[in-house]
Amino acid sequence: MKAHQGSTKAASRPTWQRRLHSAVLRDTREFSSLHEEWDELYRNCPSATPFSSWEWLYSWWEAYGELYELRLITLRDPGSGLLVGLLPLMVRRGRLLLLGGDRVTLYNPITPYKDFLIRKGWEEPVARIAARDLKEMGGWRVADLQELMPQAAAWDIFRYWDGPKSSIPITDYLLIRTNSWEELLSSLSRNARKAARRTLRRAEQDGLRCVPAGPEDAERAATTLVELHRQLWRGRRIDPEDLTPRYETFMRAAARRMTARGIGRISEFRRDDDDGEEQVLVSQFLLFDKDFVGAYVIGASEEASRRYQLETLTNWDAVEVAHQRGSEYVSMMFYASWEKLRWASEVVSSHRAILGRSKASFWVPYAGYYVVRNRYYTLRSKAQVYVHSEDAPRWVKKATASYYALVLYPYSEGAPSWVKNLTERYYALRGKYGYGWLRYRFELARARRQMHRDNHLTQTPSNR
Repeated sequence: MKAHQGSTKAASRPTWQRRLHSAVLRDTREFSSLHEEWDELYRNCPSATPFSSWEWLYSWWEAYGELYELRLITLRDPGSGLLVGLLPLMVRRGRLLLLGGDRVTLYNPITPYKDFLIRKGWEEPVARIAARDLKEMGGWRVADLQELMPQAAAWDIFRYWDGPKSSIPITDYLLIRTNSWEELLSSLSRNARKAARRTLRRAEQDGLRCVPAGPEDAERAATTLVELHRQLWRGRRIDPEDLTPRYETFMRAAARRMTARGIGRISEFRRDDDDGEEQVLVSQFLLFDKDFVGAYVIGASEEASRRYQLETLTNWDAVEVAHQRGSEYVSMMFYASWEKLRWASEVVSSHRAILGRSKASFWVPYAGYYVVRNRYYTLRSKAQVYVHSEDAPRWVKKATASYYALVLYPYSEGAPSWVKNLTERYYALRGKYGYGWLRYRFELARARRQMHRDNHLTQTPSNR
């Protein structure tokens, strides 16, 4: 790092006539040694979010890198050696992917807000050279760059790609405008506003307080968060990977590094129990830097889920952090639900950029599949939004309400026992033969095998 500091000022503007020096790093030790330069480039990349930081991606790679082959492409000014571009990539079965998980490979958490890192002022030369280097680098047939936001630096490279390419929406991210808490409440419906204020009053009466975990306490807080996250999703369809020791290891490492760097924290809502011991009821992992604040994951005890409106507590905490930092928005990430939608001020879609070496390559069927799939989900999403909108005719709303009442009827207290039994048998058959459920059971079995293997490896000979 120090070797480049003296030349940073001289190389602050790109020399257009020069050819950038590029290299491909394939070893985890090289990944680790890039820490200081990565951080310096991160600070000078306007579009970077904490999810592009070395702390986050290296923590992810430590936990899940065994599933992939590393491909870190570095681009430097040849005169000064200054790092001006970084493409954090990996390869799996012929697919070139951004570091941080993907939506095809099972058993790894998805990193949102993925991107390349390009130094401010170097966008054009880095994009030109990077597009060329990607095509020359072997070992892949199709590049699937997922979770790219509209402002991502990767779009500069997409623009200069001279082979087949396609861009497809993939995920909706919900944003909350953070002018003030009261202004946010005023945007809610009357009933939602009352429920939010009632939650905050009850939390204050219960002595519930929000305490950020410090760097020395980050790993313990991450362990608690994972436990509460599992409690929150108990009885529901949790991602099987969230149940594994590997996921907990990743969360502990990420929390420790992000908190120490000052670009993340775990907020804990604590209360004293009857014995005077502090008890964590609700927890969330916030990531923040520059003008970005995002709520990555939350957890809550069964008691907190029953007693409080969790979205109110977690959004209040995130908005307070954003307001202190002068950030205009809070990202509630993906997994849109009605509880999140009623708080959202804006919805922004991420995209996947699919690049191919030639149209004769694997790109055609790969891109074609996702184009058709996206059109189906787009139509379904529009239909769902329409039936719940104010513009929908009364008969549509009535039919929708009747449909949901019918769906929920077998689970109501007034439903006859034969209806409940028939419903259970139906879902048992669907669970046995339905592809979606079979895939989920397959993922769950794999996750359990991973847990068993990890537990077996951590046992000492004396404990076996």
